[in-house]
Amino acid sequence: MVLLAAACGSDSTADSSGDAGAGDSGSTGETAIKVATSIPPLQDLVARVAGDRAEVFSIVPAGVDGHTYEPTPGDVRSLSEVSLLFVPDVNLNARVTELAGENLPDGATMVDLNARVVPGEEIIHADSHSHGDGPAHGHEPNVHTWTNILFTLPMLDEIADELIAVDPEGEATYLANRDALAAEIVELEAAARAALETIPTENRTLVVYHDSWSYFGREYGFDVVGALQAVDFAEPSASEMRGMVAEVQAAGVPAFFGSEVFPTSVLEQVAAESGVDYVGNLSDDKLPGAPGDPEYSYVGMMAANVRSIVEGLGGDASGLDDVDPARG
Repeated sequence: MVLLAAACGSDSTADSSGDAGAGDSGSTGETAIKVATSIPPLQDLVARVAGDRAEVFSIVPAGVDGHTYEPTPGDVRSLSEVSLLFVPDVNLNARVTELAGENLPDGATMVDLNARVVPGEEIIHADSHSHGDGPAHGHEPNVHTWTNILFTLPMLDEIADELIAVDPEGEATYLANRDALAAEIVELEAAARAALETIPTENRTLVVYHDSWSYFGREYGFDVVGALQAVDFAEPSASEMRGMVAEVQAAGVPAFFGSEVFPTSVLEQVAAESGVDYVGNLSDDKLPGAPGDPEYSYVGMMAANVRSIVEGLGGDASGLDDVDPARG
């Protein structure tokens, strides 16, 4: 049975040593299990743990906003063949969750990683902001936990456990791959923390395009404000644009941050009117580079994100060089 790559995004496998990333491809043989994820960064993590014992694909294609993606008939066919579906949170994209509930085969498991690894008291809500170590209150849970690098470590444990449950013969491979990837992430996190600490105290405010960075901000001591993207992902009105300009100016920082999934022209206009630099390459779900590039991975994505934040806010990012796949 062949996955329809055009319908479900980048197909992915990784070798058993854990060296391959989300964009690598190849045949794993007739006995390989099929595993789906909802977004490419999670695809990379699962593929690295699975090694050559699974075919791993992302429902949301590379470069597409995970919130607004509309599943296709091809996604239905692909989901009907999988043993596991990993999602960071069932609330990330209600359509993908609904589709999975209707089309996963009997015996397949949908794994909500946030529900498994994020304690209730640590949930940040989407209509609140993170202020360093202070509490946050709201209604809708913020699902973007994976921007806190440390949260991915217990996620790897859950991924390995679920793969073992489906394929017990692969236990040694899954555990070895999990441990190797965890070591990389621990090294990345330490380097990221050290680089972030070089940002001057007066610049430790993140003004961001979308409320993806609250868990990151809480972990690393940033005030995260100004989710510039409208809640319904629509183009901002003139009054919303004026609000963005005022918010950026009020933050008093040298740069604010956007992403390719947000209209660049909008934020360029905000930069022009506010006089504050616009850094447009943060990403919470788009892997950098192209499939097959060393940086096309979760580690590569977060290394690039931290570098952009550190350099944009006046810190020293050179400590990331040894763990950034793009610099290796």
